[in-house]
Amino acid sequence: MKADNITLQGILNSPNRYLIPVFQRYYAWGPKEWDQLWENIVELRDEGDTQTHFLGALVFVPDSYHQHTMPTFQVIDGQQRLITLSILLCALRNLARSNDYGDLAAEIGDTVLVHPYKKGVERYRVYPRQRDRDEFIAVLEHQAYKGARGRITEALVYFLGMIRDLVPDDSLPEALLRRFFEEVKTRLQFIYITLDDENPYRIFKSLNSTGMNLSEADLIRNFMLMSVGSDSAEQDAFDDTYWRPLEGQFADDQSQLDSRVFSGFFRDFLMASGRYIPLSSTFYYFEKRYHQPDFKPRQLAEDLQAIARLYNMIRGHQAHESKAVNRILHRLRLLSTGATFPLLLNLLLRLSGGQINEREFVKAAGVVRDFVAGQLELEVANRSLNRWLVSAARLIDKDPAAELAAYFEGKK
Repeated sequence: MKADNITLQGILNSPNRYLIPVFQRYYAWGPKEWDQLWENIVELRDEGDTQTHFLGALVFVPDSYHQHTMPTFQVIDGQQRLITLSILLCALRNLARSNDYGDLAAEIGDTVLVHPYKKGVERYRVYPRQRDRDEFIAVLEHQAYKGARGRITEALVYFLGMIRDLVPDDSLPEALLRRFFEEVKTRLQFIYITLDDENPYRIFKSLNSTGMNLSEADLIRNFMLMSVGSDSAEQDAFDDTYWRPLEGQFADDQSQLDSRVFSGFFRDFLMASGRYIPLSSTFYYFEKRYHQPDFKPRQLAEDLQAIARLYNMIRGHQAHESKAVNRILHRLRLLSTGATFPLLLNLLLRLSGGQINEREFVKAAGVVRDFVAGQLELEVANRSLNRWLVSAARLIDKDPAAELAAYFEGKK
């Protein structure tokens, strides 16, 4: 391991490239993190020319999986900061251009944003993971982005506004922009850590265990990607073909992945077999179930897409072909509890697999509905109810309605 103090200029104004590996989370910073970063920068401007601000450690591993013509590192810890600071520098470059400070704009672009004499992907000093890539490159190249506006574009708009607000009127003197550029690149400091001959994903998992903010769904996705293999092109293809359609079923109104609901889906999917799982242990049990020599991630991803459609019928985000099934699922949703989801998913899987028919499903779901409604009236703790309903899934055999009714009778 090598560790050094370094400024942002030392990181970006170098012959190096920094790749965001596929197992990292997407760009996730928002107004809260942008505000904190901006406050740190403004404090620097108020404290005089000698003060610096420490922004933590950045952890890198040399990329040994591909041939490169220049030093290339995978970013194990620090991608959110590197991408955000690159966006801030893009905002500064854009303002220099719009105010006809061409030399300053070119200096910012060529020294910290791109390698001006390289072609293709080697042009980019920071190169995000696939899903963030097009939007980030559009910002980097000062081009219009044709996709749905995401947090990368929102961050650019945020920093454009903040830099403009440095002066009370609409004018932005070149000297002010140049001073700001110098402050950002020379007075923000990091610990730069490089780990040689190490497995990047193993290090990433170790760092995550000490508190990196990844959801259970993020960890499951990483496990699936690493099960595909270490080739990034193959991982990208898996992400596009198999994983993105799955995530798309859990997008919010802004077409952004709802990680909380997505993680809940995996937990309920695992509990549909009849074993209660704490939310924080979802990834542990998922990996335990599928970390086998004959594991086929593509097949599982296809299966999960189909199961997610059933899950969304339970949530009311998708309709079943049967009106009777839709009616009973609607009545269950009126109870406003997700405790029923694992058991209902078990029953829907049996219905879709031909193990029970539509009438049997409706009858069994009705038994679940009546029991849960009664327990909610008695104000039974949701945790106890959840455990009971999960355990009930283990008892289902040939007559779900009768078997569930007998089980629930013992809980009254």
